[in-house]
Amino acid sequence: MITGILNSGFGHSVRFIALIESLKTIKKIPTACLAPECMKKFLGENVSKHGCKIYNLNHMMHLVNDTKKYKNKFLSIKDKNAVQNLQRTSIAINDFITQTDWLTGLFKNKTVFCSLYHGELDINKNDNEKSVLFKRTIIHTVNQYDIFFHINIQKPYKRPDLKCEYIPIPVISRRITKSKKEVKQLLGLSNDEKFILIHAGSAVMENVYKDLYEFYKAVNRLKTDYRIVISSSLENNSFPFSNNIIKAPLFNNGIDLVNASEMVISKPGMGILQDCIATRKPLFFLPGDFAERELKVKLLNEILSGNLPIIHTICPDSLKEAISCCLAMRHIYNEGYSKIPVNGADILAKSLLMLADIKKDKIKDHIHLLREFNPFMQ
Repeated sequence: MITGILNSGFGHSVRFIALIESLKTIKKIPTACLAPECMKKFLGENVSKHGCKIYNLNHMMHLVNDTKKYKNKFLSIKDKNAVQNLQRTSIAINDFITQTDWLTGLFKNKTVFCSLYHGELDINKNDNEKSVLFKRTIIHTVNQYDIFFHINIQKPYKRPDLKCEYIPIPVISRRITKSKKEVKQLLGLSNDEKFILIHAGSAVMENVYKDLYEFYKAVNRLKTDYRIVISSSLENNSFPFSNNIIKAPLFNNGIDLVNASEMVISKPGMGILQDCIATRKPLFFLPGDFAERELKVKLLNEILSGNLPIIHTICPDSLKEAISCCLAMRHIYNEGYSKIPVNGADILAKSLLMLADIKKDKIKDHIHLLREFNPFMQ
């Protein structure tokens, strides 16, 4: 069985959903995931139909701590069944929880532990103190695992200095499932109406954007020839938007909404970046509010060869100027995006299926087999 361990946020969940969808096209294998309560409904509407079981991450972590590696007399029948199912896990893949000590109490010793993460890990002289600390945290975490699947926008020019097995893979994205016309009909727009998508992620308390309401206030006062569509979040979604702004329903496959838009304005995140790369949509990132998001702004700017507009104050005028700039440089987005493969889900699925049949102590001897279908290892 393959089990995902997911942090809160659409980006983590969407990567797991894409993995499940790729797995089902290759081979039938039992799957499960541990996710925060706030993500369970969204995940369930996407993966339950594929037989994937979903468990409450926080409950299972609490269970491990309270029962000291599961003394069965303390467990309810429901929890016993969950434990028994999860202990069938041959491969656990973490996207991306940094608290990993509890994992050994939930899975068996033979389980292969993998981590999945994205972004630059090399510490360089231009990194500020927060970025250095963040990168060190990621490196420390992945070194606790057997294998690190590292999402890259291009084939890495060198292998990071890590203790674990290192497997670079391309960007992970889902496939488009609705036409632009279908999406616009759901939004109440005519087929020829163009819209700009405003995206703030899931906006759950664990990762809500610091300047979310300043962002929404600026959008409310934004004057543009395009219709404005607000993507639905899971929490913090009661902001009183102007009547002329369309609040989208929650799309089970968010890439459909991105694909129908003219461009996206978003808080920095890998989830929305991977969707915009796959659909070739201009993307404008707001200022990062902590190290990981600051690094995502840097990454998008690198993709665009240093042409990404940068703002320091979120206000209607700065957003309007950014919109004009981004739409005028569509060719730069297309040029940057065209170099980035987006078939990471298929490569990850094939890799996990191959590794699932190999004993944990023999993994190192078989990593080379992944080169056959992974261009980032060739």
